[in-house]
Amino acid sequence: MKDKNAHIDADVIEFYMRKAHTERSIAVTSAFGGLVEMVKNIFTAPEAGNMARGH
Repeated sequence: MKDKNAHIDADVIEFYMRKAHTERSIAVTSAFGGLVEMVKNIFTAPEAGNMARGH
């Protein structure tokens, strides 16, 4: 019986670790996604694009 409880505890711990990892990944992806979008806007704006290409 004791082994069964230890197994359940390990599963619960693993579940919450995976959940935390997923949530952290989503937060980091969202942050970088916003940053990438800003950089993309800088380089795709017509006047900024000319400066970026050295014209």
